[in-house]
Amino acid sequence: MKNVRRNMLALSLLWLVACGDGGNDPADGAAEVDRGPSVLHVDGDPNGLWWDDAEQALYIADDNGNRILRWTDRDGFSRVADLPSASPDGPGLGQLVRLEDGTFVVTRFGSGTAGDIVFVSPDGEGRVVPGLDPQRRRIGLTVTRDGQLYSSWFVRLSSGERVGAVGALELEGAESEVITGLSKPAGVLAIGDDLYVSDQGLGQILATTLSEPQSYTVLAEVEKPDLIARGPGNSIVSGSVGGNLVRIEMDGSTSVVQSGFQQVRGVAYDPTNRRAFVADHDPDESDGVTHLLQIVPMED
Repeated sequence: MKNVRRNMLALSLLWLVACGDGGNDPADGAAEVDRGPSVLHVDGDPNGLWWDDAEQALYIADDNGNRILRWTDRDGFSRVADLPSASPDGPGLGQLVRLEDGTFVVTRFGSGTAGDIVFVSPDGEGRVVPGLDPQRRRIGLTVTRDGQLYSSWFVRLSSGERVGAVGALELEGAESEVITGLSKPAGVLAIGDDLYVSDQGLGQILATTLSEPQSYTVLAEVEKPDLIARGPGNSIVSGSVGGNLVRIEMDGSTSVVQSGFQQVRGVAYDPTNRRAFVADHDPDESDGVTHLLQIVPMED
């Protein structure tokens, strides 16, 4: 009987060793996922955000540092690359996208004199897209599933009026208008065969197709929308200068996911963990800079 008990105990110990504790041992490489609500303090000013679901990593256009940062649940913040030198007035970074080969592309506002678009190739070298009009104040950027880039911009006329457009972008140095007659297009987003634009001047989210982009319609009214990203299901999420994170459905209905932010610049959505990332911008640095990255839980 003693031998039977000893054998049963040995088998039990072997089973425990083989099965482990279900993956909760920190040594197995798993990271605890923060679905929020959470506030992450960052040494910089997050603007454009890009979520890489395969890597479970957030890429950030840091306006204060003129650089690209990376954040993960396990490792926190790290620097990916510095961007080419910017105007003395500051880079004014806009949307960030990542191409299939790993190239990062970022818009820079330029305040009417130094607007450009920069990219960082997989080898880490940063370059400026040549031949672009520096008077265009660029903010939005998106990439289609076949790799075509689209940028959004506006110019300010001598009368003070703003005239905006969306263009097809080539990194070799071309930016051809495909949507005109806008005011202050902030965000542009490609989903499948469709294209969406957030026009901050008009207070509208516009919808169109890649095949006939000029034939756009008003999808929804949103007060001062900023950059946009794909959200849960078929929705779009947008920040707003007024401090809201807004969800826009394909039927045009809208809802405020969370309010009380300072100014929402970039947004990104993690579909695996159902959480949104918000670049919470402090519009007044004179009383101490409090730029933040916030995590907001979302449901389908």
